Amino acid sequence: MLEISMSALTLLLNIIAGLAATSAMVSVENRHEIHEDLYCLALNSYWEARGEKFDDKLATAQVVMNRVDSEQYPEDVCSVITEGPERESWKTKQLPDLDPEERVYYPVRNKCQFSWYCDGRSDNISNTDGWEDSVIAAYLVYVGLVEDKANGATHYYAHDKVTPSWAGSMKVTAKLGGHTYLKK
Repeated sequence: MLEISMSALTLLLNIIAGLAATSAMVSVENRHEIHEDLYCLALNSYWEARGEKFDDKLATAQVVMNRVDSEQYPEDVCSVITEGPERESWKTKQLPDLDPEERVYYPVRNKCQFSWYCDGRSDNISNTDGWEDSVIAAYLVYVGLVEDKANGATHYYAHDKVTPSWAGSMKVTAKLGGHTYLKK
C-alpha cells in the first residue's frame, strides 16, 4: 500500500471534492473513476517529473491525457499508465485450482509505458512538496484548465538520461526541463 502524508492526502481530497462540486451531475460511479484517474495521474507526474519544474509536471500529465484521447491507447488514465505486459506471481501460479480473480499479476520489469511503474523500486511518496505539486498539476490537466505544454505529444523521455530508439521516428513537439516530448 502506498503511504502518503496526511497533508498531501487532504490536498488531494479537497481537489477531488472541488471537482465533484463543479460537476454535480456526475454519478457516484463516475466520481470514483475520476478519483482513481486523478490519483494515477498525480502518481505518474510525481514519479516522472518530481525533480522538475511545474511546467514539466503539467506536460507529463498532459501526455497521459493525450493518450487517453487517442484510439491507440486505453480509454482511462490508470490503464494508460499501467499498460504493459504482466506476469503471474509464482505463489498463485503454483495453485492450479485458484479462482482467476484471486490470481496476482505484476508488471514485467522495465517493460512498461512509464518506467517508474515497473522498475522494481518502491512507489512510496517521500517528497510531499513534490507530491502536492503533482496532485495540483494532475488536477489542472485533468479538468482542462491549462494549455497543453506537450503540444499534443503522446511520448516523452528524460533526455539527460536516455535516448530511446523509438524517438528517432517521432516528431519533437516540446522540450521542457529534463524531458523531450514527441508524437508520431
